Amino acid sequence: MISSTTDAFKRVMRRFPTGVTVVTSVRDGEPRGMTLSSFASVAAAPPTVLVCVNREARSYLYIAHSLVFCVNLLALEQRALAERFSGLVRERQFDGIAYRTGVTGAPVLDGTIAYLECRVMEEHPIETHSLFVGRVVACDARGGRPLGYFDGAYHDFGVATE
Repeated sequence: MISSTTDAFKRVMRRFPTGVTVVTSVRDGEPRGMTLSSFASVAAAPPTVLVCVNREARSYLYIAHSLVFCVNLLALEQRALAERFSGLVRERQFDGIAYRTGVTGAPVLDGTIAYLECRVMEEHPIETHSLFVGRVVACDARGGRPLGYFDGAYHDFGVATE
């Protein structure tokens, strides 16, 4: 791809409003997480989702090794977590962070509006990234307002769940 095509692509993708997630995993007992918007539902029966992860990211190795991940859908008031896990903190990411260990062993962050714990069914390498397809083994949701992302900034989309 030439840079003008890459730049145009980035401008276009910034126009797509999305929710904000922190995808967590664990490797040899050490938790890891990353802020990610490349997340989608695949099927309801059986419950299946996908995440797309840069293979240069440390979190990639955690998911590829443990074959588990948890998609934590952030609440509006969790912007600091989104910033923290977007690379602001590289070592000891979970120091001072409230979470519990889920059934897969991956961290489930406290205060999120929803989470989906998954076991990796498939990995598909695509260019610089890998697409992980995960079977949902545990999930839950609560009421609240989701943290949104649009045009390079965090937003309140003005919607709330019950």
